Amino acid sequence: MGIADIYLVMISDRPSDITDTSSIAEREHYAKWERSNRLCLMAMKRSISEHLLGGLPETNDAREFFAAVGERYQVFSNAEAGSLMSELTGLRYNGLGGVSEHILRMVHLQSKLRA
Repeated sequence: MGIADIYLVMISDRPSDITDTSSIAEREHYAKWERSNRLCLMAMKRSISEHLLGGLPETNDAREFFAAVGERYQVFSNAEAGSLMSELTGLRYNGLGGVSEHILRMVHLQSKLRA
């Protein structure tokens, strides 16, 4: 799968369906788009773990699938950031460990948030 395949599916709109009056050029473009769509969709699905695919909608359109993955990842990212932020703001020194360990833990949480 080359850049042209990705470009064809992800950038260009889906071509209109083939009819009896469609020209040869329209038929060829539609066939190329369909092939590119299948290849992109297959590549995306194979690169995602099976347990994560269960929560994604079943679609035969690579653009829709890509948008669904992006939306789901954004929600996960926001949830993770909220969890880290609440842990960081709730973190208090309890006097049991060293102060340097406490500071290192705070810096570690802060660097995770920044990433």
